[in-house]
Amino acid sequence: MTLIRWVLVALIAAASWIISASLISKLFVRVKQERAISVKGYAERGVRADAGTFTVTVGARGETQAAALELLNQRRNRVADALRSRGFASNEIRLLTPSIRKILRKDTQGRDTNEIEYFDLYQNITVESPSVERIYEAALDLPNLMSEGVDLTISAPEFLITKLDETKRELLALATEDGYQRALVMARNSGGRVGELVSAQQGVFQITTPLSTETSSWGMYDTSTIEKTAKVVVTLEYAILPGAAAP
Repeated sequence: MTLIRWVLVALIAAASWIISASLISKLFVRVKQERAISVKGYAERGVRADAGTFTVTVGARGETQAAALELLNQRRNRVADALRSRGFASNEIRLLTPSIRKILRKDTQGRDTNEIEYFDLYQNITVESPSVERIYEAALDLPNLMSEGVDLTISAPEFLITKLDETKRELLALATEDGYQRALVMARNSGGRVGELVSAQQGVFQITTPLSTETSSWGMYDTSTIEKTAKVVVTLEYAILPGAAAP
């Protein structure tokens, strides 16, 4: 290789090194200037259920299907009357289709025969109302009908929040503001200032009983109490700019 070629190769290599160094330097400066800070914002507030529901299952047994149905109707009407006497409107009481079960007689060896021994009928009555106090009291009082011979079981009442989306939006706003305030404190203590929001991630909502510390990675929705606590966490990432923010 001639001297001229060696000189050209050396010049090209030097130029390449200078360009590469310049690019690396610019990238380092950009990365250093475009720092970001990640913070979590938290918010919680007390909420009150505005709707409640429970189900009463009425049962009856008879040697014939007609006899069982007649007894079921009597008991169902007694439960419906008791509900209306407690202030529930007709549109808050929903009767579902009865179910029937045929019980076969067994032989001396305990095996089923083709002969029907009796019929069991069951009917669900669903109660839904915005009066959560009435739901709560009725679920406690209705078992007293068993002293009259009414065969019934009552599900645990559920208390719900119908405006849940509105509650979520309010909590998200509070949690975002909380996260921003945390970012301000951290940026100020590090000699920087908060820039634009880079990313935001919403955590799951937790609706728990009051004073509960229970959480779940997929969220919770307590339905056992009228009074509840709604909670949410958000993860925010802000750009941190050089220079302290103005006081």
